[in-house]
Amino acid sequence: MTMSTPGPAAPGPVVADDLAAAPELLFAYYNATAEELGHPAWATPAGLPDYFRVDYDDPAAYYAPPGGYLTARLDGRLAGGVGYHFHGPDVEVKRLYVAPDARGAGVAQALMAVLHERARAAGAPRCVLDVLPQRTGAINLYKRLGYRQIGPYRDDHGPIDLVCFAYDL
Repeated sequence: MTMSTPGPAAPGPVVADDLAAAPELLFAYYNATAEELGHPAWATPAGLPDYFRVDYDDPAAYYAPPGGYLTARLDGRLAGGVGYHFHGPDVEVKRLYVAPDARGAGVAQALMAVLHERARAAGAPRCVLDVLPQRTGAINLYKRLGYRQIGPYRDDHGPIDLVCFAYDL
């Protein structure tokens, strides 16, 4: 009887600041959002509506320090991203996205762990976010991470129904 020794564990997500990759991930996020709301996806970024252009056109300004845009890579390939910026004293989490072929590999958890570290280092008391109620997978992730549901934290959400969460740092 021979026993095999397991090989090294596959490396997990590598998280870094990467504004250059933001447009690709943001565009994928916007198309996923459109599809979840029953709308057609955009063929090119040129067709994006104004409410998505605010961060797509200039992610460096929208996610300027002390905020940022984090990306995760698996085996060197782009797997996900998340933005964050201050909303009053809180850090607002924006547009968490994981590529479909990278889901289940710990990408979202790795991105959020680094985001929470950055928010703490910047002195924020909590992180806040909003999410479409249809995104039950994301909602379950946020709950597993310790987020709790709150009322709306801003008044400019527009006509889209959103669920809001907060995470005390």
